[in-house]
Amino acid sequence: MEQKIEQKTEQKKGVSALDFFCIGFGAIVGVGWAVSINSWMNSSGGPLPAAAGYMVAMILMVPIALCYCELCTMLPVSGGGMAYAFRAFGDRIAFLSGWAAFGAFITIIPWEAIYVVDILSIVFPVLKAGTPLYTLAGADIYVGHIILGTVISILLYCINRKGVASSASLQKILCMALVGAGILAMICAVIKFDIGNLMPFYENTGIGTHSSFIGGMASILASVPFFLAGFETIPQGIESAGGDTKGVGKTVVVTVVLSCLFYALLLFTLGGALPWKSFIKFSNPSAALMFRELYPGGLGNVLYVLILLGAVCGLLTTWNGFMMASSQILMAMARVSIVPFSLSKQHPVYKTPVNALKVSLVASLIGPFLGSGLIGALTSFSAAGYVASWMITAFSLIILRKKEPALKRPYKIPGGLSMAWFAAVCMTGLFILLFVPGQPVFMGGAAALIFAAWMIAGVTLYLMDYRARKRYSTLTRATFLFASMSESNATISMPGFVDSFEDDYKVMSFIVPKDADYAGKTLLELYWGRRQNVFIIKIERKTEIILVPGGSTHVFAGDRVFAVGVAKALDRFRDYQDVGAKYSIGSLKDFLGYGDTEKQSPLSCIEYQVLPTDSFCDKLIRESRIQDRYHCLIVGLKTPYSKILELPTASTIIEAGDTLWMMGSEDAIHDFEELCRQEALEKGEAADKETVQEDL
Repeated sequence: MEQKIEQKTEQKKGVSALDFFCIGFGAIVGVGWAVSINSWMNSSGGPLPAAAGYMVAMILMVPIALCYCELCTMLPVSGGGMAYAFRAFGDRIAFLSGWAAFGAFITIIPWEAIYVVDILSIVFPVLKAGTPLYTLAGADIYVGHIILGTVISILLYCINRKGVASSASLQKILCMALVGAGILAMICAVIKFDIGNLMPFYENTGIGTHSSFIGGMASILASVPFFLAGFETIPQGIESAGGDTKGVGKTVVVTVVLSCLFYALLLFTLGGALPWKSFIKFSNPSAALMFRELYPGGLGNVLYVLILLGAVCGLLTTWNGFMMASSQILMAMARVSIVPFSLSKQHPVYKTPVNALKVSLVASLIGPFLGSGLIGALTSFSAAGYVASWMITAFSLIILRKKEPALKRPYKIPGGLSMAWFAAVCMTGLFILLFVPGQPVFMGGAAALIFAAWMIAGVTLYLMDYRARKRYSTLTRATFLFASMSESNATISMPGFVDSFEDDYKVMSFIVPKDADYAGKTLLELYWGRRQNVFIIKIERKTEIILVPGGSTHVFAGDRVFAVGVAKALDRFRDYQDVGAKYSIGSLKDFLGYGDTEKQSPLSCIEYQVLPTDSFCDKLIRESRIQDRYHCLIVGLKTPYSKILELPTASTIIEAGDTLWMMGSEDAIHDFEELCRQEALEKGEAADKETVQEDL
């Protein structure tokens, strides 16, 4: 049984650092290298300024990636930058960060839906058969486009509905194909490489306002945030990482570095395989068409198809990654009521944000109806959203270093606050420059207007949801947001629990004697909790392990029973009940395996703040049915009016605002928190209906 528990725990962890690398790298490196690489050269004044621009981007992006690395291991919850901002600044700044990031995420999804149709139309011309339905921004929209985009959107929705692990499995396959196609392109380009093809090293081809090599480098920074965005999909799914958050956090930095190198090497090798001033005149897909010219005949056609397949895989990796990330950030925002709370609803089995995923699905379905004519404006708008979120995240780390120095940090960025300040200043400068006309990084008037309209719409929604936020305190909403920290990393909530009770609480282990008069009775019949004030937290038998047994559980001869209580209560219990000679009394830390990952118990410990919507609110502990219904045990209680942690009895009343210290299996704790969230959601919706009726 113990082995089964361990296996189930491992299954819940499910998503490894490699999985997250594939999610992040696949989300970053999409189709751009296969489709837009010659336009990068054109807008920058050559392949060398473009490649150098990505190396500069790496210098700027690694510090912000390091900020995410520390923050996501410290706060391993859905929401990413929004969650960190909520912890550091509160509602308003968290909303700005989350809404900007969500706008960027949700923009990429239709972007991918547009391009996948365009790319596959090259392979399957039937998709463009017949008369276009209409033309939008210079792009023709066909029935085939809409059908294909719709089918892929629904498939990706179904995959992500089954959880991050399901999404990661698909991502790994697609990412391998993407990387393979990119490496093949580099190798085949190197074979035809000629340094003369890179000449002139810089020349303004009539696009952009730059007039020098450095200006060409700077110009690409306007779109770089879009083409390097994706590493923040890792923090969005980190709730599924289990205990290995440190390893997952480091993948954030690795994905940024490898993605920048990937882009720079492709620009250099492909730019040297063919005169770049000729290459910039190629239509889409430019990289695939290049190899047709470089290798005439059958080999060129094979390379053409392989590059196209790599491009499609790149499209799908980004599409899949951001569908997951956009739903996760929306769920996190809903948990703290800065968007409608109904969007936090999770699937009862897969624990995926089903309502938020539907929003991502709608955005995906819109894409095929828009067409490629709007790609440019969408790209620049998305870049601004990312930079805004990154900027706030860097400042969040600075604040949290000072505000919560005791918060456990599995990973600390090199350079400490100096590195965080460097990231914050860089992102702030880049964000300002995006809106300054006449300089190379300017995002464009259309994109600036879209960004402004998006933020105004968000602020309006935020203000309209004021009543929902007032329903619960900031502390209560924070409980919803950070509740999963006890699941993914029990040591986050365990220190306070263990330290608070270490001097008082002990664990007694004993084997029920064969001739014990209580053998064969249920825990309800024995009333050990009410009579002796001890809690039976675990029973071991030859065939099974029972964690937090309910009142109907029998105690049989030969069972090893683990009782938790204060030292005096355990002494009285030992004298009252025949526990045999082979009993032992140990510390709570040893029992929980606190600080020792190899001996860590399958039991978790959490602090939970009671909400008015909880079914057990205003009830006696014995009437709450928490142990029987949720299989969790209340072993401590603290009221809002007292800093003293009380040892509760069966007659203790649970009131709104109380903090409960609870123990249970990881699954039981998760189910308890989820049921409480669901009750809050249902009662919140009922309250909204009553308010509407009153208004009418």
